[in-house]
Amino acid sequence: MACIAVGIIRGMKDEAVFAEYRAVAGEALAKHGGSIVVPPSPPTVLDGEDTPAAVVVLEFPDTASAEAWRNDPELASIHEMRNNGVHMDILAVGS
Repeated sequence: MACIAVGIIRGMKDEAVFAEYRAVAGEALAKHGGSIVVPPSPPTVLDGEDTPAAVVVLEFPDTASAEAWRNDPELASIHEMRNNGVHMDILAVGS
């Protein structure tokens, strides 16, 4: 079973930096077999009160691949770019 990662964007810090990140994110994900299933999009809340600014859905072959993407030292500057552009929590589920 694939691993799905959900990025919950709480707010924008710097739109220009986040745009730079988005330009390189796909290639960084692909290095570990990941892909963007749903690009950052405003969600429709079906239940509950959480109203994030946007949600992004990623897919990896497995949790180990998702963790390798996040922990890859060669991608550290890309993760830093994302973190400088947005307030985001990323949660992974699946195997």
